[in-house]
Amino acid sequence: MRTSLNAPASSERRVALVAVDSPWRDPNGTFYSFSYAIEKLRASLRSDPELHDVEVLLLDLCTDDPDAFFEALREFRPTLVGLSTYIWSLDVFTGLVERLRRHDPRVVIVAGGPAARRSVLDLGVYQPLRDRLDAIVPGEGEQTIRDLVRAHREPDWRERVGGLEIPARGLWRRTRNVERPEIDAYASPYQLGQAPLGKTGYIETFRGCPIHCAFCQWGEQKADRVHSSDYLARHLEGLRAADVPNVFFVDAAFNLSPRAFRNLAAAERQVRALRDKIVHGHIYPTHLEEHHLELFDTFAQVQASVGIQSFDEEVLARMQRPFDVDRFERVLKRMRGRLDVDIELIFGLPGDGPESFWRTLERSIELGDTVKIFRCFALPDALLERADTLQIQFDPRSFRITSCEGWDAEQMQREWERVVARASQFARPILNDDWVGFVVDGSRTLRGIPAERTPEVTISRAPVIDVGTRRALGARIGAAASGWNLVGVMEERGGLALELTTPAGAITLHAEPLVEGRRYFAARDRIAYSHRGAVDRTLARELLSVIDGVHADVAPLVARDALE
Repeated sequence: MRTSLNAPASSERRVALVAVDSPWRDPNGTFYSFSYAIEKLRASLRSDPELHDVEVLLLDLCTDDPDAFFEALREFRPTLVGLSTYIWSLDVFTGLVERLRRHDPRVVIVAGGPAARRSVLDLGVYQPLRDRLDAIVPGEGEQTIRDLVRAHREPDWRERVGGLEIPARGLWRRTRNVERPEIDAYASPYQLGQAPLGKTGYIETFRGCPIHCAFCQWGEQKADRVHSSDYLARHLEGLRAADVPNVFFVDAAFNLSPRAFRNLAAAERQVRALRDKIVHGHIYPTHLEEHHLELFDTFAQVQASVGIQSFDEEVLARMQRPFDVDRFERVLKRMRGRLDVDIELIFGLPGDGPESFWRTLERSIELGDTVKIFRCFALPDALLERADTLQIQFDPRSFRITSCEGWDAEQMQREWERVVARASQFARPILNDDWVGFVVDGSRTLRGIPAERTPEVTISRAPVIDVGTRRALGARIGAAASGWNLVGVMEERGGLALELTTPAGAITLHAEPLVEGRRYFAARDRIAYSHRGAVDRTLARELLSVIDGVHADVAPLVARDALE
């Protein structure tokens, strides 16, 4: 490990917000992800005039190598590190935090996000991470990150910041309670013009969920806070300026908050930002009304995911999931032809079993345009807290349930192999370890998506170039723009993703075959370049220089058959 750089001055506040990007693959090949959570935290800091002098680094890398994260953070010399923690980032963060502590024990390290929970960190495999953290944020982060930035260089910061849980020798203590934030009080990344350009856009219209299903991480969070129509209008304007190809709603469902939907409809009537966009989100079908469909009719296309999970009413009742199967089938007839219906199922629900599951799957194939089947996970705030009562055994690294009430381990493995085989019989199958998806009828395209926009997508997180080529690329990047470094090269979306760090933060440069009609940051010789991560005017000029520097090496690495 290299020796540390000079420590920041006592008055400096240098904040690193860190996430592990997890690429999402869907049958339509239209989802281009980035970590919206850390973008929202940065927006909270940037919109607070008292924190204008704080340096903020966003580190959102698509790699499982802790050293890649550490090297970027070592150069930045943070005083505060905030980890956006999901189940797929726990192992990376365990390695990263161990390196950070050896390098500079003074840095304050705080974990937030859905996996930053006592029930997760008390598992034996994650206790080393727990014991090196200063605190976790189990609630919402917009105000807490501001409070942490203000206080973290003071010796009594743990007493001054509310809403934290502090680990100490295997025990936990809470700091003072905090009020739930007023969600309109925090600007979104799109309102500030700092969200990545040309990537999937995100929008939240309300927070929480009125339904408290046992398997879901929404937990007991109320759904009584909604964004105003003015707030949503400013957000929609920002989405349009960011040139997003599609929009993903992070709400529990489009139609579970009547107030939020009314505000969205009013904002969209004013801005009309979604009329040429593919819109993704969830629908609770038994609450679907004509006014919902009327708004959806104004969008270019809607991919509506319906979380059926199971058609077995006893299983749903056991999971505290209210659902009227008969009403769903009636509503589905109204949706047909106006929405593309994406049915989602959970394989291995406690209380379910192979026979019931297969009835559900075959019925879903009859009803849906696309189908996704997810393996059941013991997630925090959900089945992880109910593991004992439901006889759940799970892999603590993947959180995948290996056996539970209604499924023994042998059944779970055998039936999942059958699911993968069944999915592979359909059009454009997406086959992963933890979920599979497919288009039911491959003879047609989904509404509003032409055939050339629906390729089978292949993504790999493994390095795709040798050490010599990587060093050559790194040298060219450094020569093209001072302070730029190459972290890794990955296959992604039928092209290449170059993970880069810059003096202003981390970005990903993506190279893929040019498709006529799409907009890109730059194009060279029918290779299209786009980026994930905020880029201002200065950085944009430097990025163009980087593209010119690496293009001769990158172009041959993009699949030749994809260029035809």
